[in-house]
Amino acid sequence: MKILIYLDNMTAAEKVLNIGTALSVNLEAEITFLTVRSTTPATEEPPPVGVDLPRASWKELQPGIRVLTQAMTQLIDAGFLLSRDHINIRAVRNGYLFLTETPSGSRVPFYERYGHPIEILNYEVDEHRHDMVVIAAPRRSGLGRFVPGGKARRLVLDLHASVFLVRGGDLTSRFLVCVDGSPSARRLFPLLKKLLPAVKERVDLIWVQQPGLTEEKTKQSTEYLEKARAWLDRCGKKGTLFLREGARPQDVIVEEAGVHSVVVMGASLKHDVHHRVRGSIPLHVLSKTESSLLLAKLPPELDTDFFHDLDTC
Repeated sequence: MKILIYLDNMTAAEKVLNIGTALSVNLEAEITFLTVRSTTPATEEPPPVGVDLPRASWKELQPGIRVLTQAMTQLIDAGFLLSRDHINIRAVRNGYLFLTETPSGSRVPFYERYGHPIEILNYEVDEHRHDMVVIAAPRRSGLGRFVPGGKARRLVLDLHASVFLVRGGDLTSRFLVCVDGSPSARRLFPLLKKLLPAVKERVDLIWVQQPGLTEEKTKQSTEYLEKARAWLDRCGKKGTLFLREGARPQDVIVEEAGVHSVVVMGASLKHDVHHRVRGSIPLHVLSKTESSLLLAKLPPELDTDFFHDLDTC
């Protein structure tokens, strides 16, 4: 996998860094760090390019690069990156870059870019083919100013990759996987399969049956849920199967998730007026939950039966 870690500021970054590095280590995934600034003040001096900058000078650099060097320092202290006493900044398209290394010799890039956050994120995803973006999304602070409301819809609907929106839950928390047999729910399992080696706690499944569902549809959804639970058991991920009823599935999911879970959902990939104006269930969950949200955004060709003849994890 290739994972992109978005850093807005260091206030909410610790959990994002922990999740990103745990994914990289457990999945042997490539990892990139990115921060975005909307503009550059006219009076701001550009950073020195192509020279070795000692640690003592880092605090004098631009705000975005300071965020990156603070994150790099935390990762060095945690043992994820090799210790270093200088960085060498390069100019890149709409921004700057410096490189670091892990103890195993893997290269780890840190980018500062200028522009609209979602447009820059999509540029990075498309340019470097990242599979997932990990981003802090507190409800009332930090990236809360860019995630709630209409901007949340843009992030969830328009980002060109799966997204891990970090709040209360992390990889050591319970995962609550929302399954109903729909195409969007089926799409989440290929991503979940890749992530399972990094998931430390139980994986629960939940299906909220809405009023008026036909007997045939109920049977199909229940059978799919049972297949999913059996597959997770074979993978060594024990958990509970929750069958619930309610006219507003998002409220049932938010209540069951609590504060410290990771809610796993599949994106509908529909960009119609209904989903943009009224919102999909993941958008409603995002607006209400204090737990983290992992949204799988995989292509429609993965709507096939994931569990067909799948005997092992």
